[in-house]
Amino acid sequence: MNTIRSLLWLSIIGVYSSNAQAVLEPFFEQGEWTAETGLEYRYFKDPGDYGQSQHAAALRLSAEYYTSWNDDMDLFTFRPYLLADFQDSERTHFDIREALWIHVGEDWELRSGITRVFWGKTEFINLVDVINQQDLVDGDDEKLGQPMINLSLVHDWGLFDFYLLLGFRERTFPGPDGRLRTPLPVDTDNARYSSDTGPNDVDWAVRWQRPVNDYVEMGLSLFSGVDREPWYSFNFDLDNPMLVPNYHHKDQIGVELEFLYEGWAVKFESVGVRSERESYWAAVTGIEYSVYGIFGSNVDLTFITEFMRDSRDELAPGYLEHDIGLGGRFNFNDEFDTNMLGGFLWDPDTEEKVISLEFERRLYSDLKLEIQAVSVLERGTPQVSDTNVQAIAALINSPVFGEDSFSYAEVVDFLAGLIQEEGLEFIFDPNFGLDVLQEVQRMSDTSRKISVIESDDYIQFKLTYYY
Repeated sequence: MNTIRSLLWLSIIGVYSSNAQAVLEPFFEQGEWTAETGLEYRYFKDPGDYGQSQHAAALRLSAEYYTSWNDDMDLFTFRPYLLADFQDSERTHFDIREALWIHVGEDWELRSGITRVFWGKTEFINLVDVINQQDLVDGDDEKLGQPMINLSLVHDWGLFDFYLLLGFRERTFPGPDGRLRTPLPVDTDNARYSSDTGPNDVDWAVRWQRPVNDYVEMGLSLFSGVDREPWYSFNFDLDNPMLVPNYHHKDQIGVELEFLYEGWAVKFESVGVRSERESYWAAVTGIEYSVYGIFGSNVDLTFITEFMRDSRDELAPGYLEHDIGLGGRFNFNDEFDTNMLGGFLWDPDTEEKVISLEFERRLYSDLKLEIQAVSVLERGTPQVSDTNVQAIAALINSPVFGEDSFSYAEVVDFLAGLIQEEGLEFIFDPNFGLDVLQEVQRMSDTSRKISVIESDDYIQFKLTYYY
């Protein structure tokens, strides 16, 4: 795979090498820089379940460089990004969100480099959105930059996008000192890959989209590559217990539909997935209704209702497998770009409930305030075993950890190591390692999905200054 990647990059260099001088010249003569600095503060209602502080602060630095040449037929954008967290060292990281060269033809565009791509129509979850990896330490909607080659063909019969994704980026996770993390930290240094994939894979994707008529727009997509959503296994280390992310290859077909009529919008996303581990389908349907100028004001209000369904039911790695989402979006249409979004998620099976509120407003032309508040109204309380023997037996039989996440040989090696280190005495101590095993049990309880993540109530303030 390394050879294939090298050949792809060499082909790009070869195509454009004759124009190298023309490419470099605008960088020094015509380009423009913009930048922004953000300060973030989170306050949690309660101390962390694992001793973390109720306060968290972070600094965000980002910039954008843009230039064009050849009568705007060639463009280049560069966006570096730095997040510095003062509590969680694992959250501190640097990323290149974009380093993208775009060449525009008469009815085609070629994008080469690093960028972020969004697919999808719905609000609470976007099932078809598979190109970029999630930057989990930075927020649910943030993505890591992905090296790629993207060819877009524009015709009357629709827009075709072809993607070659050069290498795979692993998901970021909070560290032991971070908040909103899993009960056991994730071991990002020892990720595992299935036999048919690896971190150097060249993935591919195709997407076609076009309006069907004046009211309906549709999209079809294919993806073949490393699944961005990992599964987890236990490292069987009671002294340093961690979860190990496991990545598999998957093939996915996606469908997007959007119907717009007056103030109504009906949205639909669905995927069918086949992988070495499993085959399943998932879908989300949403209805939105917009009211413009409510009560004679400039404020627009959009009501949002969505229903999510995953054929894996409780075995789905995320918690949006059988949920209902309700929300409302306010656009104040004022000079300060004031917006507000409220959302409510409810799982009818487990009765778990989450409510969130987002607000943003420009205080000045170059200063923006964003507020986010999240509250878990109903938390799950997974059942755990009373002895270590019962806990190990439950984990072996768990549908989450009992598939291909680990083998019986790992369990045998784990027990043999304990005998070697501790002697046979631990067998007669039912509480030996019980706290760690119970944490793993809580995560493997498929009937309580929100509890997999540290479910805390918090409010976050973010001030961003634009240069």
